[in-house]
Amino acid sequence: MTESLIQIPFRLERPTPPFEGDEIRYPEALVRHFLKKYTKPGDRVFDPFTGLGTTLFVAEEMKRIPFGVEADVKRFEWVAGQLEHWQNLVPGDAAKLARYGLPKMDFCMTSPPYMPRHHRWNPLFAGNPRHAGYDVYLRRMALIFGNIAPLMKKNAALVVQADNLHHGKRFTPLVRDIAACVARGFDQEDEIIVRWSPAKQGYPHTHCLIFRKK
Repeated sequence: MTESLIQIPFRLERPTPPFEGDEIRYPEALVRHFLKKYTKPGDRVFDPFTGLGTTLFVAEEMKRIPFGVEADVKRFEWVAGQLEHWQNLVPGDAAKLARYGLPKMDFCMTSPPYMPRHHRWNPLFAGNPRHAGYDVYLRRMALIFGNIAPLMKKNAALVVQADNLHHGKRFTPLVRDIAACVARGFDQEDEIIVRWSPAKQGYPHTHCLIFRKK
């Protein structure tokens, strides 16, 4: 495995929906970088944590075919309402991919919901207290990426954007932990440090983990 450094402009090109108070997405330029590197027009591009749809919107812009899953109803409706291929976006749980009849994918790029390890609220279960805790979060994450692996074509690339978390003196090595979850179904070939240009205050860089389907 190698480690690389690239520089990407941090500029969000699409408006944030009124129900979202924070900018919780990566910039379109980041998606374009990886789509140019790993895909061609007509390829199927998948995001199991669609969020506000950046991966899907850029895929469509670049003549790729977007597919995604989104559990949050408001986000699903907001993204689907702007996609030409809206029928390829599933309102559902990324842990239940086998139910959705999705085709084989050429490429996957995503950023999963983050969880600090000292928190109990688990975003992969919408905060359900029966599934609280960081260990449960990581087990669910491993299950999700294990279910993504059969969807991917042989040797297809998977890009996971993630950040380590700092809360005062508390540190969560989320990049390392997510990489371990994904590695059960994929081979990691690179970790790219992405420096934002211009540097975003309090957020100068991010990590993109590069995997290949085993």
